[in-house]
Amino acid sequence: MTDARVRQICAVLPQEVADALLALPPGRRETLEEVRLRRGCEITAVLAGREAPLSLERPLVCTGDTLEHLVNTACGYSAYAAADALRQGFLPLAGGHRLGLCGTAVLSEGRVTTLKEISSANLRVAGQRLGCAGAVADALGRRPENALILGPPGSGKTTLLRDLVRQLSDRLGQRVGLVDSRGELAACVDGQPQLAVGRRTDVVSLMPKAEAMELLIRSMSPRWIAVDEITAPADVEAMAGASYCGVGLLATAHGYGREDLARRPLYRRLAELGVFSLLVILDGQKQYRMERMD
Repeated sequence: MTDARVRQICAVLPQEVADALLALPPGRRETLEEVRLRRGCEITAVLAGREAPLSLERPLVCTGDTLEHLVNTACGYSAYAAADALRQGFLPLAGGHRLGLCGTAVLSEGRVTTLKEISSANLRVAGQRLGCAGAVADALGRRPENALILGPPGSGKTTLLRDLVRQLSDRLGQRVGLVDSRGELAACVDGQPQLAVGRRTDVVSLMPKAEAMELLIRSMSPRWIAVDEITAPADVEAMAGASYCGVGLLATAHGYGREDLARRPLYRRLAELGVFSLLVILDGQKQYRMERMD
């Protein structure tokens, strides 16, 4: 992590937690992936895939005040403005970082409107590995086709997708429409991407995927549309509709291998529609292999 990235993370953390983070040796700090805060428990950090107490000098225990400070700073002390993101259990942060939240749901007419009594938080550090998607970009350059990136949580799907978008845009000179529904792919601030997604990339932030894809097709004439995390039937149907328009599709999904596409109803529907022909499978070590789906 660069000093700028460290400052972005520390800006939302209580001072004693930020101090513990800054006290990590530079080599270890560069491997930071997550900071985990659970009410009544010791605060931990995920470094190079291993979760351990953040401070070894004295236990840092997460309290209600810790979580309240974290949420308030993350949403700029305006929970109302961040209500839609809170309802979905996350808050996007400057730099592409994301704060995942658990707590008690507030319901209105059977619909979740927000979260209260926050019980735990996961501050995920955005990763940028320039060049990591080179092989996938080269494959798509030789044979344009829809690609699905599949991997378990924390395997680097978003990082790979981001770099793939950048390479298609900058290196191969193609227009890309990027659907950044959670604000972590491009991390736009005042409309300016904070992470490298390419000079020919048009970004729609914090909009439901189906509406964002329709907007991009109607307004920006993209060669590719990239979407992070397929999570709902509406996402699948929207991508099927976009594929009929001749737009190339790039997407990510949670899974441990090809068998998940057949086992899970949502992904089985995706396979049945035949939207994707190239499968990029990530392992737990951020390595990937490519397989054909047809």
